[in-house]
Amino acid sequence: MKLPKIRNRIEHQFIDATPKGYALRILKHYRTRCNETWEFSGLPENETRLYKLVNETQIERAKELDEAIKKLEEIK
Repeated sequence: MKLPKIRNRIEHQFIDATPKGYALRILKHYRTRCNETWEFSGLPENETRLYKLVNETQIERAKELDEAIKKLEEIK
């Protein structure tokens, strides 16, 4: 099975590990990674189901991370 391409690829980034604001930086980094999705057009239907599901869960993760980031920024 050939892997499809990743859409909106994010280059690896190091996260500043100093304590002040560390949790927020981690959440924001993971949130940015949620913008990566699989481009699966042209693949057989039995293969696209998995990638559709992964893309859908990325969207759900992004929503949850957006909420967590908002709450942390409010108490900052």
